[in-house]
Amino acid sequence: MIHKRPVRRPREDYLGQRTVSFDAATAGRSKLFLSADNVQPLIGLLAEAAEASACVVPICCFMPDHLHVMIKGLEDHSDALAAFNKFKLRSGKWMRRNHLAGWQGDFYDHVMRYGDDWRHHATYIAMNPVRAGFVESFFDYPFLGSIGCDLQDVVLRLD
Repeated sequence: MIHKRPVRRPREDYLGQRTVSFDAATAGRSKLFLSADNVQPLIGLLAEAAEASACVVPICCFMPDHLHVMIKGLEDHSDALAAFNKFKLRSGKWMRRNHLAGWQGDFYDHVMRYGDDWRHHATYIAMNPVRAGFVESFFDYPFLGSIGCDLQDVVLRLD
């Protein structure tokens, strides 16, 4: 089966105070994210990339062979796509230095429209480890978190 390359939206759709959800898989769907030794350094790289692009990460979930992450711009000059690309580049280098498979070549994204319920999307991401049977409560999953936000506020706040 041939998979088509995801189509990127116009560049300006990733700029400013926008929220974008990204999904990236490991090369060959290798189960790289089973230990804190592999996940914690990547969380640090994600934090650096988000900060460099004036963004926060309302939620990120490292599943064994893929990542779900939402990046939210804080300023008019914020760039969610640049933040994710920087993270993917730096984390790929880190993985290669540590003899890990790295990322698949491309990724999927979803730019939240101004009327979209991004908190509903965040809750869907948080429930991934529950649906996979890893934990009963997403708060128990060790590789679920947020950067620059309170995860409980992101997922449970009703406004």
